[in-house]
Amino acid sequence: MGKTISAGTVIVGSGACGATIARELAKKGESVVVLEKGRDHTWPIGTPMAYATMYDIMKSREGIIVRRGVTTGGSTMVYSGNAYDPPGFINHELGIDLSQEVAETKGELNIRPVPEAFMENYTGTQRLVNAAGELGYAMKPQERFVDYEKCVPGCDSCLFGCRRGAKWTARNYLDDAVALGARLVTRCNVRKVLVSGNRAVGVMADTPSGTLRVGCNRVILSAGGIGSPEILRRSGIHEAGRRFFTDPMSVLVGVMKEGKGTFREMTFTVADASNGGEFVFGNTGAVNGFVAQIAALNLSFLRQGIHMKRLAGMFVKLCDDPVGSIDENGVFHKTFTRRDERTMAKGIKIATDVMTRAGVDASTISVAKGIGGHPGGTCAMGTVVDNTLRTSAGNLYVCDNSVMPKSGGIPPVLTLIALGKKFARTLDNKRGLNGKGL
Repeated sequence: MGKTISAGTVIVGSGACGATIARELAKKGESVVVLEKGRDHTWPIGTPMAYATMYDIMKSREGIIVRRGVTTGGSTMVYSGNAYDPPGFINHELGIDLSQEVAETKGELNIRPVPEAFMENYTGTQRLVNAAGELGYAMKPQERFVDYEKCVPGCDSCLFGCRRGAKWTARNYLDDAVALGARLVTRCNVRKVLVSGNRAVGVMADTPSGTLRVGCNRVILSAGGIGSPEILRRSGIHEAGRRFFTDPMSVLVGVMKEGKGTFREMTFTVADASNGGEFVFGNTGAVNGFVAQIAALNLSFLRQGIHMKRLAGMFVKLCDDPVGSIDENGVFHKTFTRRDERTMAKGIKIATDVMTRAGVDASTISVAKGIGGHPGGTCAMGTVVDNTLRTSAGNLYVCDNSVMPKSGGIPPVLTLIALGKKFARTLDNKRGLNGKGL
């Protein structure tokens, strides 16, 4: 059985960009339908069951792990909540100034660093900060999408979702869009964009009740660095799917020789991003560090679980080379270049030195390598989309992390919200076209 509906604009994906664009267009009174592949999960939020229900954990043919969120709100449901300003190349190389949208978003969402009152009780994290300082590094409090009035300092469940509503997610903007008249369809796996005369006229999707066709004046893909290129390739745009990067992360965890580790201390509250854009390193809560070892199948570390309160963790997030690829069936290739390997080894060495100086027993340190969390590059500006984010098919656009031509090596959510706002505000709601660059 099949069904057909219509809308002015179809947005595929409800993550940082998709929800932002839906909200902006709904504010202008446009007819908007948002199609989300995942469910609108609620019960697993804040529990380890989020891994089984909201995460899509994939592995490249070469063994690189990539995680993304597939649910309403996308990966913002399972991100750490950190807010970084856009990487410099977006302005200097692409000519896109997001400063106004960034400032607006920071004010609207009250983005600010972790309060000192939280950090006072993070004795394990403070030991890591002090050790880093003694070695010449500066792990500083990070700006976050967090309402600290609602946040519980000892929770550290951001990567499982926030049951208290303290962490901003794209569901906030999605709810606004729906309240303004946008329609949301979940469990909707978009197969391809329908094109006629070099113009997008709708999309075709699989749903539990059968095939859904949505006719429209404009299609915006915001399905992320994996979802958007899959759809484009199935729709005949075969240049999509190349230049794949993942911002891979290595997570280290070990046992303090004495005293408390980072148990019940919030992950990614402090970090050092001063290594020339090559990588970022910072703290990881004991539970998240332990779970990362399981995800990487470092099963020999399981016995250290008996020392959970003494575990201390750190991460190293790499700005990797865009050399991977993904096809229309979701099969992807991704490995590390020699530069990636050297850079990651450098970061791991620094993190190991910090941990041992802080009192971690070096013989207990385990490293979960190459866990990617920010897939992108696969619909890059200048290759797949132009400076209006338009593809070769007229009124078919892409706006998500896939349009970035290279990795910024930092959490991209603030950048994506700002990009979504700027993009949506350039659209002509009468013709479904965007003739202006960003």
